[in-house]
Amino acid sequence: MPGKGKGAHLHEIAVSDLEEIARFINGVSGSETPIFQAVERFSWILLNNPARQSGDPLGWVLRASSGEIVGCLCCAPQKFCFGERTFLLMMANSFYVADEYRGSGASLFLKFLQLGRRYPLFVSSANAIVAEMWRRLGGFSLANSDHEVLGIVRWPPLLAENAYRKTGSDLVARLVSVLTSPFFRAGRNLSGDSAAGESLQISTPEEAANLCAQNHSDKITSRRDLEFLKWRYFSSVSGETRLFAFGPTDARQNQFLVAVRLQNRGYKQQIRALHVLDIWGEPDPKTCLAIAACLWRDYAHEIDALVFRCLDAAAEQALTMQGFKVRSFEAPIAWCIDKYRLLPSRDWYFVPADGDMFL
Repeated sequence: MPGKGKGAHLHEIAVSDLEEIARFINGVSGSETPIFQAVERFSWILLNNPARQSGDPLGWVLRASSGEIVGCLCCAPQKFCFGERTFLLMMANSFYVADEYRGSGASLFLKFLQLGRRYPLFVSSANAIVAEMWRRLGGFSLANSDHEVLGIVRWPPLLAENAYRKTGSDLVARLVSVLTSPFFRAGRNLSGDSAAGESLQISTPEEAANLCAQNHSDKITSRRDLEFLKWRYFSSVSGETRLFAFGPTDARQNQFLVAVRLQNRGYKQQIRALHVLDIWGEPDPKTCLAIAACLWRDYAHEIDALVFRCLDAAAEQALTMQGFKVRSFEAPIAWCIDKYRLLPSRDWYFVPADGDMFL
């Protein structure tokens, strides 16, 4: 029997529900993503996910008495490791409830929490309301995820965004962009010796896996094996994602895997951003700055902003000393609940490629 919420009934998601879920999410979120693309994305995250095990739920939907979907929460597994030990965690993905059924939304989250006996639980795209739910239920935030660090290559699109957020006027935002453009024609380069090092593009998942195997961590971090890398970075659904091997000038150091994604953002998608998804090898501040300088140089004519998240304090300081700006969120966006202490540590190397931060 499906579980009941106030005014709605709880049902486990079936594969046949994905298109209806996509239409529901487009409706409540205002997304204009074509339905076939939204379904393709859900299939990739939920069905094609190499970490999914037999018996894992796809998630749950709330259905009104009329039968229509009025809420959903999807479950996406990911493998993490601590040394040689592997742990499966379950991510809360696409948690939406129609306004008039908010009272029933708790039943979705409570159902998800029941998985905590089998898996540690995490989320990587929480808004302030969801973040507070995770905090109250014993969750802890991950990886300095309450802000991002921006290297601004071209100011006008970002100034237009700021104007729109303050005024709600597209006309004012466009005027700001036009009026400021003559003063920001040339993008600057990062100064000093920060550009020491070079990057080579990685074209196959096998190359990526070989490089990942060279680096290790004493923290909980993603299991960057061949299956995951192939799924995460080499799928037709993974967007404009590119991988690089970055080598510092010091030949004694290992190479670092650098993953980036070109993705527009802003109220009119007017900001061309390069999001750094992963730097595997836990770089020191000098190396992080060298990677930033290399990406800045290589993408200067394609982007308006270079975006880092989940950096440690030392790496952030190295970037902000070069003029990078910190943009704060209302609350941390990445959280973990490990009520049954299934994980051996709370020390994480969590990166934006984990979960659905930029999916």
